[in-house]
Amino acid sequence: MIVSLTRLEKLCLCAFVVGVGVFVMGFSVPYWVTFPSSTSRFGLWELCSTKGAGTCCFSTLSKDFRILGERLPGWFRGAQTCACFALMCIMATFVCRIFFIFKNLENFHVPFIILDILAAVFAIVTAVIFGSEVTKYTNLSLSWSFAFDIMGGILFAVSGACCFVKYCCHT
Repeated sequence: MIVSLTRLEKLCLCAFVVGVGVFVMGFSVPYWVTFPSSTSRFGLWELCSTKGAGTCCFSTLSKDFRILGERLPGWFRGAQTCACFALMCIMATFVCRIFFIFKNLENFHVPFIILDILAAVFAIVTAVIFGSEVTKYTNLSLSWSFAFDIMGGILFAVSGACCFVKYCCHT
């Protein structure tokens, strides 16, 4: 179980767990971009605008969705796709880690390495696509959940690197 893990494996697991929390929070909330001149904000999945005492949100997945007068650009769909791929890698790694911990599997580091690094790459590519393209629009500010996506990607890379070191030391 967890008690029998080495320090490196515990570091790997800790980086993964914190990375999941940080990434999922960034992935799911509509605070990737804020409009400083208004009370509107948007993320990968919805645009929200506060008017008076109420907040109105619109899904970015709707085919009728428009932002700044345009249909959703292809780069935005690409960022959404990369974020979803990162989430799928995270879920697969989670399942592998459950087997590793509860089934006491010894040589299960290769799937961790591959899936953690893939999750890191997809999370960082999401941020690069989104950040490089959204800054072309004026009056926008990247927000805290955008940074959470990047931090999650870095933590997955740390987790994958720890697993790689453990794998190299074990073989």
